[in-house]
Amino acid sequence: MFRTKYRTVRQRGSNGVGGTLRLNLGCGLQAPAGWTNIDRSPGLILDRLPGAKSVLYRIGLLADAHMVTWPRSIKLADVTKALPYPTGTVAAIYSSHMLEHIYFDQALALLGECHRVLQPDGILRVALPDVRVFARQLLSATEDEAAAAGLKFTQLLNAGPLHKPNRRQKLTQFVGASPHRWQPTSALVINMMREAGFADPQSREFMVGDLPGLAEVEHRPEGLFVEARR
Repeated sequence: MFRTKYRTVRQRGSNGVGGTLRLNLGCGLQAPAGWTNIDRSPGLILDRLPGAKSVLYRIGLLADAHMVTWPRSIKLADVTKALPYPTGTVAAIYSSHMLEHIYFDQALALLGECHRVLQPDGILRVALPDVRVFARQLLSATEDEAAAAGLKFTQLLNAGPLHKPNRRQKLTQFVGASPHRWQPTSALVINMMREAGFADPQSREFMVGDLPGLAEVEHRPEGLFVEARR
């Protein structure tokens, strides 16, 4: 149903604590020890270019919120390309509120790559926004609330700005978080994981599951959670 092609590479990966490789994909500013934390946010790219953020801040293209320092331990990598780890070498993979920011076919392909690099019995866990929660809020609004609820629903989908941005705003938005390219539900994510090769993906609750070191990486209680074993 969701089949797509994806090129793989075979490179030597680095091990985490105790020789157990655990990947935190789209980690943002969270870079816990014992995990290989990977991100490719524009803010991280600028952070690695000496003086770039200061120049953009002075000319008004960046705000105070953009001036955070990213942990140096974060690996700058594009996860929409093949994961640079040999087949069957990763013990655990976590990703929080990242998959919805890449295109649907890229998200499906990345899940396939996660299945490839995981060891037998390795675990993948993903956290994403739940569009059904947003839809329930919209549908439960009264007639008096309907106009505001419709606008709120549009904002929660985060599919793009409500107002046409000027050139400066476009540049500022590029440095911030990208829009949601698709809208997840638990059933959709479970189907995607099955298509990627996982036999029995399961919906989970916040901080409940079998992922090793879950408390080290899971910090956002909102949304949906799905876990699968290789």
